[in-house]
Amino acid sequence: MRENGRSMVEMLGVLAIIGVLSVGAIAGYSKAMFKYKLNKYAESTNMFINNFMQIKDSLNQENETITYYPKILDKLGLIPDGMRYVSEQYIQDVFGNNIMAQYDKRVSIYNFDHAILIFENVTDRPEICKTILEIAKANSFAIWQVYLLKYGSGNGTNGILYGDNFCTSSVKCLRNLSLSDIENLCYTYKNSDEAYYKLQINFKN
Repeated sequence: MRENGRSMVEMLGVLAIIGVLSVGAIAGYSKAMFKYKLNKYAESTNMFINNFMQIKDSLNQENETITYYPKILDKLGLIPDGMRYVSEQYIQDVFGNNIMAQYDKRVSIYNFDHAILIFENVTDRPEICKTILEIAKANSFAIWQVYLLKYGSGNGTNGILYGDNFCTSSVKCLRNLSLSDIENLCYTYKNSDEAYYKLQINFKN
C-alpha cells in the first residue's frame, strides 16, 4: 500500500531550512536599510553643517546668553530632508538622535565667541560618529574645534581636534586625521564605562 504526503521529519527539515533563510534575509535587509540610512545621514548632515556655517554669523544675538537656532533654521528652510525640527533646542536626524544648534556666550572663554553644533548619542553606533568626523575633516577650513563629550563630565581631552586656522605642533589637527584615527576615536569607547556620547563642533564667530 503506497503512502502519500511527507513525513514529520521531512516537514521539520523544510521548516528548518525556511527558518535559516528567513533569518539571513532579515539580517541582510537590516544591513541594507542601515547602509541606506547612513548614506542619507551623511548627505543631510553635510548639507546641514554647510547651511549652518553660511548663516551662523548673522544669527548671533548679543543680548542673549544662549540662543537656540533650530526654530530659526526651520523657518529659513535650512533643515535638509532626513532631519526634522522637534523643539526650540533640537533637530532630529534620520536615526532619531538629537542635534543641538546654539550660540552660548557662557562658554566663550577665549578672545572670540562661537556657535556650537552638538550631535548626541554618536557612540551608540560608531559608524555615525565616523560619518560626522569625515564631514568635519572635509570642512576643517571653517571649524575651530571638534571634540567628544563624556556624559556629565565635560570634555574628552584626548578627543579634541583643531581646524586649519588653529593647528599648531602641540595640538591634533582635524585635517591630518587618518581613517585609523577616526576609527580609534569612534570605536575605542563603545560599550565601556568611559564611553563618549556627544560629538561637538565649535565654529569661530
